[in-house]
Amino acid sequence: MDRTPETDRICSDCWARALFAYGTATIFLKRSRKYKRLLQWLGFVGIIVPLVIGGAVLGFGLQASYLPALITVAAALGLLQLGFSAWSIVFSWSDNLAYSLESAAENFTLSDGFKEMGSQALNPPADLEIRFAGIKAKDEARRAADAKNGVTEKELRFGHRAGLRQFGRECAGCKEVPQSMDSTDCAICGRF
Repeated sequence: MDRTPETDRICSDCWARALFAYGTATIFLKRSRKYKRLLQWLGFVGIIVPLVIGGAVLGFGLQASYLPALITVAAALGLLQLGFSAWSIVFSWSDNLAYSLESAAENFTLSDGFKEMGSQALNPPADLEIRFAGIKAKDEARRAADAKNGVTEKELRFGHRAGLRQFGRECAGCKEVPQSMDSTDCAICGRF
């Protein structure tokens, strides 16, 4: 297929979509790390408190002088852990973790697909429009699903910076190509 204004438009759109999908993937990857850490701590506290009490009783018996104080602390930690467990259930931490991992993986795949297609501007394949329509439909479906998960403005700026950095693109606001993921004062790729 010869290079035409239409193939140039498709390839340009592919690069924009690759950047967007990569940024979205980093947003959900960051969320997944947060949920994983919270669930790990919840599980750890749920196991360690009974283990400490049981270990103290096994090691020093029921007559140990510090046992009542240890049980009081354990009860307080247990109540706190129950509160966090209820919070995790009500706010669906495990479901959010699963969704975040799925979205990150699919968005990384979409980004790679768009990147590959966008790089074919000089020698586009004959079926470029058909391939673009297929991957674009998958991207639109993923975007719609991700939009239902309430991405914040801060997260959007974080994801945008990640995409700009990954693809070596200049920010429209600060006119810099991000070299790190450190937040800046830019209203477009910073302040997160």
